[in-house]
Amino acid sequence: MGFKVKEKEILYDAKGKRSHVLLSYKRYERLIEQIEDLEDLKAINEVRSEPDIPFEEVKKKILKRKQ
Repeated sequence: MGFKVKEKEILYDAKGKRSHVLLSYKRYERLIEQIEDLEDLKAINEVRSEPDIPFEEVKKKILKRKQ
């Protein structure tokens, strides 16, 4: 025996103010994925203007740290 919940449902406190939102788990997962995608895009945009570093130079720095 289960119950169906609307795509979203707004819950109110005793004073009639919005206090919570009830979401289906599927909708919640989609929102989390969208937030993560936006965070990834933000990180990409933050480093986009940084200069490229040749692979060999990075490799040398890594190997130097291990010594």
